[in-house]
Amino acid sequence: IADFIERLDVLFMLYLIIGGFFKISIFFYAAVAASADIFRIPNQRKIGFPLGMIVLFASVTIASNFAEHIKEGLVVVPVYLHWPFQIIIPFMLLIIAFFRNRKKKKSPA
Repeated sequence: IADFIERLDVLFMLYLIIGGFFKISIFFYAAVAASADIFRIPNQRKIGFPLGMIVLFASVTIASNFAEHIKEGLVVVPVYLHWPFQIIIPFMLLIIAFFRNRKKKKSPA
C-alpha cells in the first residue's frame, strides 16, 4: 500500500495542471467577452488572438522567473488588485446604492 500512496503525487500534479488549464481558459474567455463587449466588436473571434498576444507579452515582461512571480503575487497584487476590487469599489457602490435608495424613498409617488 505504501507504493500506491507514493504514486499519488503524479495524480495530484495532473489534477493541478488540468485545473490550471481550465482556470486560465475561463479567465481568458471572460477577458475576450468583456473586451468585445466594451469595444462593441460583434465577433469575439476577432479579438481573441490580439488579446492572447497581449497576455503572452505581459506574462513574459511582468515576471521572468518563479521568484519574481511569487513576489508580484504577494506584494503587488494585494495592493493594486485586491484592495480596489474587494474593498474600495464595493464600498463605493454600497454608498451610491444607499443614497439612490434613500432619495427614492423620500420622494412621494
